[in-house]
Amino acid sequence: MIKRIRLQPLVSLKNEFVLGYEALYRKEVWADFPSATAIVEAIFQNYDFDSHLYVNMAPNDATDPNFARDFLKTLDRMKISRKNIVLEVSESTNPEFIKLIKRNLGFLRSRGVKIALDDFGTEYSTLSFLQELPVDIVKIDRKFVQMSPFSKKARSIMKFTVQVSHDLGCKVVAEGIETTASLDCVADAGADIGQGFIFSAVEQKPSPFVSFYELLSGPIKTPLKACYCAGL
Repeated sequence: MIKRIRLQPLVSLKNEFVLGYEALYRKEVWADFPSATAIVEAIFQNYDFDSHLYVNMAPNDATDPNFARDFLKTLDRMKISRKNIVLEVSESTNPEFIKLIKRNLGFLRSRGVKIALDDFGTEYSTLSFLQELPVDIVKIDRKFVQMSPFSKKARSIMKFTVQVSHDLGCKVVAEGIETTASLDCVADAGADIGQGFIFSAVEQKPSPFVSFYELLSGPIKTPLKACYCAGL
């Protein structure tokens, strides 16, 4: 059984609804990250999840020619709605396998699974990945979000990212929001969704999934003003 899973809320910056949760897994090295299939199985075996679930793909997932079909078989076997799953592919994924990655992601997307480009802005291949891969959601890396109150360049990069992503028909998630100053900056940049500790502070009310978290690895909290909402 996978331990130390946390589900962190993703919150609409327009109406403060909780739009979904990302499965976070503490890991010592990137190569030890479990397959997205294993994470999904661990969560849905313990909870009847009815919201968007964001799951990071392990490095081997993106380049495994059998991953897409096997992942879909797991969803069907467990009666999990494909429209509720968002698979995150990182920019650090080996670009040498871009054709295989593109084929895998395209196959999944054509069958209802949403695709998110994670850690946007951390690699030199940023715009190339955005152009090449079939993506529904772009996640701005936390370093730009956290620098934004102090850096005009960081704010400009965020606004540019939002504009390009929206032009391509993608939603934008700002990761790592921890302060109201950062929250103001990402909202001003036009990001659609926020994610970070500001939305999951321990002093605020329990998540609707608190019993599940206690079962796995302890409780997690969601924002005081956020409302549960199944739609994206």
